[in-house]
Amino acid sequence: MGGGLWSRDMIGWVLVAACLPPAAVVVVEQGAEGVVRMGAVLAVSAAWEALFRALRGIALSPTPVLLAVTLAALAPVGLSPVQLALGASFGLVLGELVFGGWGRNVVGAAPVALAMLYLSHPAGIGPGSELTMILAAGASGLLLLATGVLSLAIVAGAGLGLWAVMLLLGAPLESSLSGGAVALGLVLLLADPVTAPTTGPARVLYGLLGGALIALLAGVAGLAGAERATIFAVLLAQVFSPALDYAGLALWRMARDRRHV
Repeated sequence: MGGGLWSRDMIGWVLVAACLPPAAVVVVEQGAEGVVRMGAVLAVSAAWEALFRALRGIALSPTPVLLAVTLAALAPVGLSPVQLALGASFGLVLGELVFGGWGRNVVGAAPVALAMLYLSHPAGIGPGSELTMILAAGASGLLLLATGVLSLAIVAGAGLGLWAVMLLLGAPLESSLSGGAVALGLVLLLADPVTAPTTGPARVLYGLLGGALIALLAGVAGLAGAERATIFAVLLAQVFSPALDYAGLALWRMARDRRHV
């Protein structure tokens, strides 16, 4: 996130643009309720960012938009705007702002917020987005791939890990057509350019780990209604991301040293 064309702000605007297709699906499928869900999260998240900017000089980020879209699309149905706002506050403050803001966080604010909401409401079920959300996530992914913000190695690794574990479990592969939550989670959460590894081998392993965890947590039922499995799988994978990067760099140094012996 250095200088030049692909500055921190430019990457942030690309991520905001990538949120527009799934946001449109939320509006079409959920109507006024979806607008209220996104509006409540966006307003509270923007207020938290403004407060931390005033008190600690932390720069603004695309996280409020990402939180608004992902919480509206993936959080349990039936939650009030206040409950969603509390979840967004928890994820943004404890997952990102206390670490110095976007770009310095270890785990994403959205997975933290969603995990808290699902833990607080264990009986809750996700909105169950299907083919339309898959198409929207695909449009977002194409934009992020074209601009280089999304790593193809992570996406390919995640797909391979996901399908391999589904085959081992005997889960119905046709459930992929109902896995809108999985598609959105892979593109906007697992492949987050801040929390994902930076080295090539680590990105492949990270994608494999994330995809395999989603399929494992979803179980034999497959990917339909796998919002909860996606959230916790992404959060677990992000925790291991620094270790995978460290291992990738260590292997690179070993190979370099051997070439110069």
